[in-house]
Amino acid sequence: MKEMIQTLNAPQPSGPYSQGVKAGNLIFVSGQDGVHPNGESAGESISAQATASLENIKNILAKQNAKLSDIVYVTCHLAELNQENVSEFNEIYASYFKDVAVKPARITVGSKLLGVKVEISAIASIG
Repeated sequence: MKEMIQTLNAPQPSGPYSQGVKAGNLIFVSGQDGVHPNGESAGESISAQATASLENIKNILAKQNAKLSDIVYVTCHLAELNQENVSEFNEIYASYFKDVAVKPARITVGSKLLGVKVEISAIASIG
């Protein structure tokens, strides 16, 4: 059975998709851009956008009483994939998972993004 996850503490979907879906003991969080829940840009920097993206993911997970430590897989999209951006991104990303014993599996790719520099999606396992 699938259950839609919806919260006002993350940006509302701009298309025909859910912020998140719970299916059994898995939570699938849709890609979260570097914007605040009200839809405003978090800023131009990779750091600001990565922070906003991860906060949005954290808030969607919280709707199901899940935490970042429940995440098992993350897909990270950067509009410009270069060493400087990846380093800046990794600094913020690492701060969100510093106390997590088993870090999530992850891929980071360069993608054409519409008006943002960062988008992150996640899969969490609960229960």
